[in-house]
Amino acid sequence: MNPLLRTASAVALLGVGMPAFAEDAQPSHPAVKPEALPVTFHRLEQGNLRFTKGVARHPAQTIAVRNALASEQHPHAIVVACSDSRVPPELIFDQGLGELFVVREAGNELEPLAVASIEYGVANLGVRLIVIMGHESCGAVKAGLATPDGQSTGSPNLDALVSSVKSNLSDVHLTDADRHDPKVVKAAHANVDAVTRQLTERSALLKAKVDAGELAIVSAIYSLDTGHVEFWHTEGLAPAAKPATTATEAAGAH
Repeated sequence: MNPLLRTASAVALLGVGMPAFAEDAQPSHPAVKPEALPVTFHRLEQGNLRFTKGVARHPAQTIAVRNALASEQHPHAIVVACSDSRVPPELIFDQGLGELFVVREAGNELEPLAVASIEYGVANLGVRLIVIMGHESCGAVKAGLATPDGQSTGSPNLDALVSSVKSNLSDVHLTDADRHDPKVVKAAHANVDAVTRQLTERSALLKAKVDAGELAIVSAIYSLDTGHVEFWHTEGLAPAAKPATTATEAAGAH
């Protein structure tokens, strides 16, 4: 039985109503070119809502979809996320094959190859929405806060990561409570803000797209506890109109 149907059946037996969701647009075929920005953003919001409520649809994972994607891809959004194993964008946003172009780096750090990957998604795949998504309790952010200036981690590569995070936080006022917060909430937000700003500073291609109104870059933080994604820098991405209620849905409401 479909997992969603099992969940619905179990809830019905308990006598508890299922949560009401504002339906997102019907998932498009993976080979369909990217959609309007507000529609894409709404799709991610609704997918995350389903994920947090435990009623994910797990879309676009059929053999037919996989076959269609063998020759082309047109993802709707780019998600720049941390490498943390607890933060998989496809699951968090309840998206399927071919729907997200994902770039993952510890601490969301933007080394040149990561920027090049993002540019490829925009220039070659036509993606118009980028989400820079950090998360609470980020190990890279914690390392940046905990490592004294001038002290090596013992690895040049890790030193570069820590140095980058420390630079991102250098102009942010963090209290002792902020620095010792197990979830590093304020510091994680500040790190995402810095990465969001740096993306257009490091890529003339992306800046030109943003300036022309052809690309939006939003910031986000994922909560490990609740599964909820908080967005900001979302100007111009008003929620998409709710699809018209079908006759079947209307009948079921009575």
